[in-house]
Amino acid sequence: MKKFRYKGYDENSVAQVGTLEAETYSEAYAVLQYQGVKVVSLAPEHISIVKLAEDYYLKYKLGGRWCSVFFRELSVMLGVMTLHDSLKNLARASEGHISEKILQELVETVEGGETFSAALRRYEIIFGADSIQSVEIGETSGRLQEVTTRLANQLERNYATNRKVRSAMYYPLVVFGAAIIAAVVMINITLPVFESFYGANGQKLPLITSIFLTGGRFLNEHLFLIFAIILSAVIFFTITYREVEGFKFFCDNLKLKIKLLREIELRNLFSRLGFLLESGVTLDESIKLSASSSGNLKMQRLLEKIKNSIEAGEKFGVTLKRVLKDFSPLYLGLIVSGEESGNIVEMLRQCESMADFEIEETLRALPAKAEVYGTLTAGVIVGALVFSIILPILNMTDLL
Repeated sequence: MKKFRYKGYDENSVAQVGTLEAETYSEAYAVLQYQGVKVVSLAPEHISIVKLAEDYYLKYKLGGRWCSVFFRELSVMLGVMTLHDSLKNLARASEGHISEKILQELVETVEGGETFSAALRRYEIIFGADSIQSVEIGETSGRLQEVTTRLANQLERNYATNRKVRSAMYYPLVVFGAAIIAAVVMINITLPVFESFYGANGQKLPLITSIFLTGGRFLNEHLFLIFAIILSAVIFFTITYREVEGFKFFCDNLKLKIKLLREIELRNLFSRLGFLLESGVTLDESIKLSASSSGNLKMQRLLEKIKNSIEAGEKFGVTLKRVLKDFSPLYLGLIVSGEESGNIVEMLRQCESMADFEIEETLRALPAKAEVYGTLTAGVIVGALVFSIILPILNMTDLL
């Protein structure tokens, strides 16, 4: 029997977190459904490193655009055929592609009687908790085609944002890489000449030159060990981030301190809340669902506080001002106005547009900032290397 860790809500909207034993994922999901638990996440308690690496490899190979294309094609097909037939057609069209395995498993899972959202949860790393939660809402409300269209739009927008960030990083990374190559050449070819000369004259090299030489030798002699340590650190960080709640909360809190990441999180939040309220979901239920689908633990905690305050009778706007006091007052003002005027969905859309504008403005300034900081860092490295070469040359006149 395998152990599965789950997170969800019961029929009274009380959070349910725990573990259970089952032979398969499907059996575990069926047990929770029978117990009346609305599943938010379900995963093996001890994640296999091999399985984790395989999922991340699939995510890397598929790229950020695949999910948006998948939901776009699915939304078109749902207009003329059933979900099962749509998935079968997509799986048939993916023969020979790396996504074939995922799509075939989705078809088999849906054929086995599970919901589409439950099937997607097997690949939560690839599709994301937010997308899966939206699909579940679409299934429940009978608006799956509309949900998949909205998801495709949102994922395309996120993909465009990620591409702009990567593009802004190309120049500083190339400059930094060139500086590293220059450092390797100088340390391994140029500086040893000075070491031989100074050694023959019984003198010591300048301190900065000795530091570079010692560091270069250490890297050459322990390159494999250093690579293994870095790889182990990345794996340890990934697993710790996924498994240790306190560490994830710390990292997610830092993410919200970065303007670009904070605005992206807020844009997605406003989009989710607006869609849920427009679909007829109550405000407290919308906030609860938005919290469970957010990948940011800090944001989840904030939304849970808001939900609890609303259930206790406090107004939404008052709660936002108290809990989200570190966020932009423009958003809070719009939402408060929307609540008072009874047009909160429209105000959430306005907030989403404002967050989108802030993201675009930040991305517009990002290349220039990245260029400045990248050039400055490379300049410091090259400058230190040049100084480590010039100083021995100047001192050589005293030795001759």
